[in-house]
Amino acid sequence: EGSSDGSSAPVTPAIPEPNVTTGPTPMGLLQLVQPSWNPLRAELAKLMVPSTVPTKPLLMGPTLRNEATVAFRYGNLKLARELYYGFLARGDKAAIEDLQNLKFSGHFRRPIWQLRWGVSMGLHGDTAVTSFAPIRAGGGTGGQPGMQEGGFSDSEMSDSGVSDPTMSPDLRSESSDMREEGMEDGSSDLDSFGQPIDRKAAVAAAPVAQMTDEAIQMRFEEVMGSVATTVAEGMQTRFERGQFGPAFANVDPKSTEQGDTVGGEYVSPSEPRMWIPNVIYLGEENSDETLKIAAKAGVDVLLRFDVAIKEMRNSMPQNLTRVRVVDVRDGKPLVMSGAMDNREVAKAVAANRGTAEKHIEDALEKFWPIMDSKLTVIPFPKITPEVARRRVTGVIGDASYSLLQKLAEIRYLQSQGYLTDEETEQAFAIAGESDGMTILYGSDALAIETIRELAMQQANLEE
Repeated sequence: EGSSDGSSAPVTPAIPEPNVTTGPTPMGLLQLVQPSWNPLRAELAKLMVPSTVPTKPLLMGPTLRNEATVAFRYGNLKLARELYYGFLARGDKAAIEDLQNLKFSGHFRRPIWQLRWGVSMGLHGDTAVTSFAPIRAGGGTGGQPGMQEGGFSDSEMSDSGVSDPTMSPDLRSESSDMREEGMEDGSSDLDSFGQPIDRKAAVAAAPVAQMTDEAIQMRFEEVMGSVATTVAEGMQTRFERGQFGPAFANVDPKSTEQGDTVGGEYVSPSEPRMWIPNVIYLGEENSDETLKIAAKAGVDVLLRFDVAIKEMRNSMPQNLTRVRVVDVRDGKPLVMSGAMDNREVAKAVAANRGTAEKHIEDALEKFWPIMDSKLTVIPFPKITPEVARRRVTGVIGDASYSLLQKLAEIRYLQSQGYLTDEETEQAFAIAGESDGMTILYGSDALAIETIRELAMQQANLEE
């Protein structure tokens, strides 16, 4: 448990003992190294949409913590995570509560801020059908003439500007182009510099915060109906409870207390988009290809829907759906549901022997408890300073960790008394060099700017 891959083999600490002094003093490092952020400025254009509002929105709480929430609300999960790590790495008083919430994954044998989830769907069999006839609440299957599978008529879909649910989510663009309406009242406030703010104009100019992509949800609804809805609700409940880690639990997508910008700029959604909060969509490829995509995206756990379609003569097609959870490291399934069969539902409802809800519930009866037992995070265990030093060595050398994620975990170990201030300083210097020293000892303004730049750069690298 002392290394990032779960190995218990001893690792020679890369951090000297507390009484060993090496190199210049921390403040000397900060004065000698004058970091230039100009080469990174160009990276902003890849993630940020220029703001048309010169005034700052009213912010409530720590800057970086708020901006992480803003990025999350606007569907940029990569940037949100990096800003959250940066907030923790800075480690001021406002971060104490979040730092203490670090959990541990027994399955992955490592500390967890949040398990990284992806979702994909595989279609098999007679996939050229005109209707997938999925299981629907109340026992119905398929759609009605003139209706989309999501329950809206063709004319309503056109008038609302919502994209066609049969269109590949990779081709969608309408949802991100929407703009929010102005506030009902025309009141204005003062920002921190005493300048008047036209609140109505500011809100009207801001893009709509869209955490998830409606096109993905509609595609899943079209193919899987109540199966997708039920699984989505179960997953969201677990994220909100913090079962997969504390980061972004209970973030309200409609809240505006954190403002609408990061560093004064509006945030563009990242790819891949989210199906539900915290779960990114990885497409409709076969299982092997999806696992490669998931690994490249840094996903820990894959939620995989497999849908088998069979055309039936003079009758609706059979839609047989299963869901499984896969460990992306080795591709092995952790749990699989029972089969959910639309024709069995139709027979049960017709004979008054059951409902669609009961059929899905039975198929998932063992799925949820097994998944929970394997993936629910637990409190961070008590360790010794020696184990902590070995852990730091492993974290610094782990290429799957971003710099800010490394510094956040190092800061946690310091906050719990496992590392001394001198060891923490050396770890920040080894892992982050001048950036580490700036985050550790720089002014609030310089540290925040450094963290933003690192967060944006890392989010771009993961595109």
